[in-house]
Amino acid sequence: MIHTSEEFKILCENDEDTTYANQAASSEVWTDILNKYPQLARCVAANKTIPDDIIDRLSKSEDIDIRWKIATKRKLNKATFQRLAADADPTIRHRIACNPKTPSDILLFLSKDPDSMVALAATRKLHT
Repeated sequence: MIHTSEEFKILCENDEDTTYANQAASSEVWTDILNKYPQLARCVAANKTIPDDIIDRLSKSEDIDIRWKIATKRKLNKATFQRLAADADPTIRHRIACNPKTPSDILLFLSKDPDSMVALAATRKLHT
């Protein structure tokens, strides 16, 4: 369990230790990390235990790599799936089209995407 933003910073900056990706923390600690150390947002996005409110916050990031990482998560709520399915970047929409937990109504929406790669991925998922 991560108890402070400083503890997470040390874990995240240690190239030999990837345990930061599996350790839980409270929403308050995650918020503190993002507020004090915005450069660690990619490490936060890679964590498998972040709560919905942090996922929602990161899904609105200007950093495409953060949004892409969030789009790979299976525990997205409907609003986050919808937001990322409408992302300006086709790689984010494609990642949502490939997400195993994407609801069928969002796949249907993505099957009509102007980007052929997104539309094809969504159509394939609809028919599997």
